[in-house]
Amino acid sequence: MCPKSYPESYPESRQPTYYPATASKQRGSALVIAVFIIVVMLAVILSLSRLLLSSSESLVYEVQGSRAFFAAQSGLELALTRVFPLTGAASCSTLSLNFSDDGLRGCRAEVSCQALSLPAGNVATVLYQLSSTGICQADNFITSRELVLEVRQ
Repeated sequence: MCPKSYPESYPESRQPTYYPATASKQRGSALVIAVFIIVVMLAVILSLSRLLLSSSESLVYEVQGSRAFFAAQSGLELALTRVFPLTGAASCSTLSLNFSDDGLRGCRAEVSCQALSLPAGNVATVLYQLSSTGICQADNFITSRELVLEVRQ
């Protein structure tokens, strides 16, 4: 590229300086920029994949926690049918359940029952304290939920 000629009245200090050798000195700068962009994109991809992995693990724990809660609740409901049967005598005993239905497969419930006698004026009443622990396992994820229920006869 030829330097442009300027009128003589134009000061020399204001005239642009041309450096024809700068193009050869800048060789490889595009490669450095490309490597920098690749490294930044790799860092972004790795952080997003880590975020996705932790999000999926928390979702598994949330679902397993809900399943364990429903297993514990089912155990309490079955224990209540034994404590307050439609016919026959009440039974307050330990109960262990393994679920095989699709929704609770891999879950179990362990229910304990304790009968307490409470004096209420001149009449003695029985207070049943039921405690149910629902435990669910899927692969390496184990979650448990515990529910406690007190009922009076």
